[in-house]
Amino acid sequence: MKKIYVDDTNQATIICPKCGFKKNVDVTNFKNTQKKLKAKCRCGEVFRIALEFRRQYRKKVRLHGEYFVQGRDEKGEIIVEDISASGVRFASLKPHYISRNDTVELKFTLDNPMKTEIHKLIKIIWIIDCNVGAQYIDQKSLEKDLEFYLKT
Repeated sequence: MKKIYVDDTNQATIICPKCGFKKNVDVTNFKNTQKKLKAKCRCGEVFRIALEFRRQYRKKVRLHGEYFVQGRDEKGEIIVEDISASGVRFASLKPHYISRNDTVELKFTLDNPMKTEIHKLIKIIWIIDCNVGAQYIDQKSLEKDLEFYLKT
């Protein structure tokens, strides 16, 4: 399945894998849907695509860390599974009581040569079992630490 990135105006360029025909398509109607689609080219080729509306590149990682829920006496160990300039996804190693919209302090170390320690407050956006998605509360303060890391 080919991943197609959508620009700021909800336009996507779809390229047929068989004949190379390119077409710009407005994908606004698919923004809040499953985003995995079948496409059919004028040459008759049928192929699958996945629309990616994400604004920031997300790097897959496996970094050990810990979390501390603000206002409650809850903490635990985590594995950071992917990271971007605006947010993070992690898995709790044990059952947790994190809720949507909680403010959580996150601490983990990048696997770069400097072993940069990331210590940030995040807002929980979604939770599925032990998997948690969150965005940084103060994204600007992380730009320098993450900019180079995300490009490597």
